[in-house]
Amino acid sequence: MRTGRRALAPADLSDPRLKRLIVRLAVPAVIGLSINAAHHTVNAVFLGMLGPEALAAVTISIPALMLIAAIGEGLGVGSAAAIGRLLGAGKRATASATASTVLALALPLGAMLTILVLIFGDHLLVVLGATPASLPFAGVYLRLMAFGAVLTLLQILCDFIAISEGNTRFSMWTLLSGFSLNIVLDPILILWTGFGVAGAALATIISRVAVLVVYALYFRRRVGRLRVGPGLVRPIRSLLVPVFAIGLPTTLTSLVTGAAFALVYAMAAELGGDDAVAAIGIAMRILLLGTLPLIGFVLGAQAVLSFAYGRRDFARLSEATRFMAAATFGAAVVYGLGIAAFADQVAGFFTADPHVRALAAGALAVIHLAFPFTAPRLVLLVFLQATARPRLAAMVSLAPQGYLLIPALLLLPVWFGPEGIALAVAAGIALAGLLAGLLLPQMLRAPAGGAERFQPSGMRIIRAFFWSSRFERPS
Repeated sequence: MRTGRRALAPADLSDPRLKRLIVRLAVPAVIGLSINAAHHTVNAVFLGMLGPEALAAVTISIPALMLIAAIGEGLGVGSAAAIGRLLGAGKRATASATASTVLALALPLGAMLTILVLIFGDHLLVVLGATPASLPFAGVYLRLMAFGAVLTLLQILCDFIAISEGNTRFSMWTLLSGFSLNIVLDPILILWTGFGVAGAALATIISRVAVLVVYALYFRRRVGRLRVGPGLVRPIRSLLVPVFAIGLPTTLTSLVTGAAFALVYAMAAELGGDDAVAAIGIAMRILLLGTLPLIGFVLGAQAVLSFAYGRRDFARLSEATRFMAAATFGAAVVYGLGIAAFADQVAGFFTADPHVRALAAGALAVIHLAFPFTAPRLVLLVFLQATARPRLAAMVSLAPQGYLLIPALLLLPVWFGPEGIALAVAAGIALAGLLAGLLLPQMLRAPAGGAERFQPSGMRIIRAFFWSSRFERPS
């Protein structure tokens, strides 16, 4: 029993073997994020057996469900950063109160989202492109998933809380268990019982209930460092402000990213028709495939940064950040240049149409030549979140899909036609990465003696990107 308990226990975030610790935390997070991303793919396989209307219905519903996930992700990232700093500062009771309070917030937030989806769901589905044939299926799926909004928020938050205390392995195993249960239930509830799209929703809801039962046992038996329970809920400003300060920009970024993708596809349809949409869609899927492991790596390692900052161990904070930057940049270079070099072959896996293949190959090459710049932006983002600088984090997070992408989308397609869309996406990634690459080394040069301010020098031009004439003082 003790051996099993030790196997489930969080990692020691003060472990002097820093690189080994980061890898130990990051690899399970990468696997867990990939498992989570595979969920919709598995559903699509079984729903495709019912016909195109059922598959289209669930596909159309996904953007609406992304709103729930975006809110959960925002709260999760904000709470993980706050909890990590509190644990590093030795304030375990406050960290436990923060975790309990954030989990309690999932109940009213989830209920509110359920009501909104039930009231406006059909109208939203029509806006998203539901046809008279797919709307009945989409409505059933969306309404059932709406009833599971509380469960969705709770699972996301539990995952981030486990990650924040250095237990990415437990998060990975719970995600893997829930995913496996979902695979078993999908053919039973979708095909054998005849529930169809309703069965897909029920399989997802049941698997989330199972995962939450495991987390309830995890917290009840105090396997980790945190204590979670109703008696620890403290809805006070000092606990919630640090969570919302990081969480709200993260949620906004998720929503802006969704809108940016929609704009990219709309422009592709206008300039090049279905062929251009299919081509840019292939390139964006491969881009996401490469980005997810990098996100998983930095999210898993963020606990080390938050903990070090909470302890005011700035040397460890800088060393961990530099290692993360080197590891992610190396992986991004290999992936980006590899896809660019074999762009035609990669495109050939997705389409046999020679015109679409040629367009997709061009888009893949252009976008993935800029892909290595993704790494410094992601590392800088988690560094800013860990060190409690939400305004800078928001500006860095919004850069590639927001204020750097939109102007490029308005200009480059005018000059280069459909090919300009891929150039615009690449420009947003590259410019955001260059900005991060300039900022990150400066921010790591803390004054001697471990002062609490990472004050860059000679950065007046770059400061114009931000909302203050001075860099934020870490709180």
